[in-house]
Amino acid sequence: ECIMKRLLAFFLAAALTLTSAAGLHFLAERRVYADGNAFASWSGDGKFPAREAILKNLDENTVLTFGSSEFQYGVKTPYHPGKIFKDTKFHMMLIGAGYYQSLSHAITLASLGEHAKTKEAVLFLSPQWFRKAGVQPEAFTSRFSESHYIAMLKNNHLRKNVKDYMIKRSHELLRVDPAARVRADLYNRVLYTQDASMSDRVNYRIYTRFLKEKELQTAVMQMVKDNVPKASSKEKTDQDPDFASLLKQSIKDGEAQNQGNPFYMDDSSYKWKVRPFMKKKKNQSLNGSYSTSPEYDDLRCFLDVCQDLGIRPLLVMMPVNGYWYDYTGFPKEAREDYYQKIRSVAAEYNASIADFSDQEYTKYFFEDGVHIGKKGWVMINESIYRFYQKTEEK
Repeated sequence: ECIMKRLLAFFLAAALTLTSAAGLHFLAERRVYADGNAFASWSGDGKFPAREAILKNLDENTVLTFGSSEFQYGVKTPYHPGKIFKDTKFHMMLIGAGYYQSLSHAITLASLGEHAKTKEAVLFLSPQWFRKAGVQPEAFTSRFSESHYIAMLKNNHLRKNVKDYMIKRSHELLRVDPAARVRADLYNRVLYTQDASMSDRVNYRIYTRFLKEKELQTAVMQMVKDNVPKASSKEKTDQDPDFASLLKQSIKDGEAQNQGNPFYMDDSSYKWKVRPFMKKKKNQSLNGSYSTSPEYDDLRCFLDVCQDLGIRPLLVMMPVNGYWYDYTGFPKEAREDYYQKIRSVAAEYNASIADFSDQEYTKYFFEDGVHIGKKGWVMINESIYRFYQKTEEK
């Protein structure tokens, strides 16, 4: 009788656990659908690796938009994509934060590209990505998404050499995280080289189920925490944003928040991020260069994925803050060499390019030394919107 009671208690506990898990999954599945623009422009860290959450929020007006830390800047201003396109049908699905670079985005595009209803992708290029060493292993590893990597391996539309490049580069960079590298090697055996053992296949099935659920729950919890609104039936407008008025207003706001600092940054950024370090930074970058970097081949990989999936790319070539880069001594010739190299890579792939290299000295284009400011956001958003409109007209 005692054994029977214990068995009954065990099975009851197991049943309750399964019921709870199923209930949590059901709630997460429902909550993950959000207001289109609110989810697309949301930059929570839980969003980017959560493949299922992104897929559920793609619609026929969503353009996959990849970048890095600039997406977290200007969020509270009227000039961020989340505000400019708030009531329109057009959405920029922002994917990226600090430490995301071309290789991560190539893998993510390989994961999502087939399922995107609009066949365009936008990539914001930060000049700082193109340092001599390229993406740092610690940076890549901290942003490595196993779900996107798995989906990339499963994608049969990618050429072998393109897939091989992503596998080899990932393996090399994951050396600083042996556990993640071991799992990536497992996925390669199961899904690519087809030489997995029975034990490999069992481990793969168990772990990937856990991974998928963990990512979904993490994304939903962060959505709730960040108050990302649920999907609603509210009609969105077909009207274009008034970019001319927004541009005028951005200049006024820029002037109001710049009380004479010499770099035309926001005063708050200047006060906390720049002024305390000015002596140290003066002429610090006299030998600065973005001319040689593995990042160029990682960028080519991103464009290879675009080709394989029939996706039309737009490269947003952001400038440097000319006032600040002059102060640090970063040579103008080296800057121009970088811009020219990006133009050459774009030409190799017949990729569209939004070239902002002539905006180095545009006041209020930047919020600080590197991140987009008010005027910059208006100009860049308009260029992406026009790119999308041209595609729609074809």
